Amino acid sequence: MSLTNAQYNQIMRVYDERRMENNRNLENRRKKAYMNLPELKALEDLVRSESLKTLHLMKEGRKEKLTELKASIEKIGERKREILLRNGFPEDYLEPGYTCPDCKDTGFINGKKCHCFIEMQMKYLYQQSNIDKIVEKQNFDYFDINRYDNKVPILADGRTNRDYMAANLAFLKQWIRDFDKKGGSLMFTGSTGTGKTFLINCIAKALMDSFHSVIYLTSTDLFESFSKAMKKDDEEQQEIQEAILNCDLLVIDDLGTELNNSYTTSKLFYVLNQRMVFHKSVIISTNLSLNMIRDTYTERISSRIISDYCIIPLYGNDQRLY
Repeated sequence: MSLTNAQYNQIMRVYDERRMENNRNLENRRKKAYMNLPELKALEDLVRSESLKTLHLMKEGRKEKLTELKASIEKIGERKREILLRNGFPEDYLEPGYTCPDCKDTGFINGKKCHCFIEMQMKYLYQQSNIDKIVEKQNFDYFDINRYDNKVPILADGRTNRDYMAANLAFLKQWIRDFDKKGGSLMFTGSTGTGKTFLINCIAKALMDSFHSVIYLTSTDLFESFSKAMKKDDEEQQEIQEAILNCDLLVIDDLGTELNNSYTTSKLFYVLNQRMVFHKSVIISTNLSLNMIRDTYTERISSRIISDYCIIPLYGNDQRLY
């Protein structure tokens, strides 16, 4: 899915507001025109009256009369436009106005999303991700493989960190291409500054650019959102909870930096389990080892991660010092 129900409804509310605003503007134009040109009001009333007749003729199947009536309505429309132009008004002054004339502010053209819907969807997905500004600089275009050492082997097969990261980069780009078909979850491990968050942001931007919904939260923010939802039952909190559980990709960054207790452990299992049940992807970054995750969050959480996640350890010096 590209949008959660809550996200979709928010976008559709924008279209509702646009239509209401355009209707208000049309009504104001009508009042102004009728005040200055009373003849227009009579012609508009005549069009409405004639239009009602077309319904009866259609039901009766009287095609000849229906053709005559349509021609009459067109002549009235021409008369209206002549009066408007003669008095300094645009000829379409009494026509409905649209923010997007292509879809007439419905968001769809022949059942497909209009370009204005897609633009709004992209903007909305970026805003909801919590990393809309960060990914302007943290994306694959800015990934510099040369920052990684290419001299000292770090793996048993003799590969250097640069070789290893090049393989990771290829794997992650393929993972993104296969996202709709295969999905799956990832966990990045490694010490501070090895590039875990940067890689996550690269993935997030690539998925958002292909119209997938991404929610990025630090582990602290994740558990605080559940705590707020318990204390304050309102529509906004419900939408946040729905987004956490139903977005295409949930990112939990810096797992292990939050204040850990039985509450956070139970909520973490709930989130991971729910998203696994409904085949929703998660990316976790952490400085913790798998043994530390087991000791911190219980064995059933660590076993869930081991069995369902592709675990990618990162190595090397703190990249942020370069």
